[in-house]
Amino acid sequence: MKFRCYALCLLWLLVYPPRTEAHPRQYFEFYNNFWMNLHHTLFREATVRKMPLDRQKQLGVSPVATDSLSSEEKQIWDKAVQFYTDTFAGRRLLFDEGMVHINNALSLNGDESILQPKADLPATLVDVLRSAAPIYKKHWWPEHEKTNREWIAAMRPKVEEMAPAVVPRLEELMQEKWPAAADRFDVTYYVFEIGGAYTTENPGHTTLAASRPENSGLDGLETVFHEGTHLITYHLEQALDRECQMQKKGCRNLWHAVQFFTVGAVVKAEMAKRGSTDFTPYAYKFGLYEREPFKAFRAAIEKDWSPYVAGKVSFDGAIKNLVADVP
Repeated sequence: MKFRCYALCLLWLLVYPPRTEAHPRQYFEFYNNFWMNLHHTLFREATVRKMPLDRQKQLGVSPVATDSLSSEEKQIWDKAVQFYTDTFAGRRLLFDEGMVHINNALSLNGDESILQPKADLPATLVDVLRSAAPIYKKHWWPEHEKTNREWIAAMRPKVEEMAPAVVPRLEELMQEKWPAAADRFDVTYYVFEIGGAYTTENPGHTTLAASRPENSGLDGLETVFHEGTHLITYHLEQALDRECQMQKKGCRNLWHAVQFFTVGAVVKAEMAKRGSTDFTPYAYKFGLYEREPFKAFRAAIEKDWSPYVAGKVSFDGAIKNLVADVP
């Protein structure tokens, strides 16, 4: 009887296998981290305070208002800003290995009440952040947290809806696979880096400023995919570098101009499928192709890379033609 029961159960499972719910792959994971926000606020504050007033006006930036701080709070806050000025002046968030290390380490601290010196964070930095934390939490964090959360709430569903179509298409065009792990996407109120967003590798980690208008709406949607695509540009960069050397051309940043064009074209095509035909890719909308170094590459990209995106030319053929037409 037992054998017959087992046999019948097995037969039932073969005929009617248990249902499994399909979970769409997560290409991005969004976070709103207190310590990351404090770090980027202090870094911005230190950088802006060092700028001459005419440069501040040119960039449209100014130090955060400290009128509401008590004298004791202001003293502590100014000391923290001075530490950032003395320690990080002139350093870039994206290209400085030490700054990248700090950014990655701080992202591991999710509890805003505790800061552990994980991943060898400098003890002096930990002390400064801990001293400034209560002041930041009281005077700026409520607004910053609200803005970040609203940005995530608006952007996440759009990204999750479009990613299953956009990411595989980008993988196809870049001829490179998306990393197995999702791109960690830390949303901070300030990011004092060109474009207000940057991505580092190993592990994939994007930091984006929610306060920048260019990072909102459909422009922000393209920016999310653009930043993620930085994790799969190695093959493109290497192919362009080899061809530029063969043709003895100076192609610095050509790969980035191509990346902007590719991501913009893919997002625009996907938007058109969904009934939106008035989307303008980021590089065109904000004039990146009107400024150097992208200005020199625009005509060649439109002539030689656009046919590749449309499926009319091979990857290798497009690379060769593109470099040949670069001035």
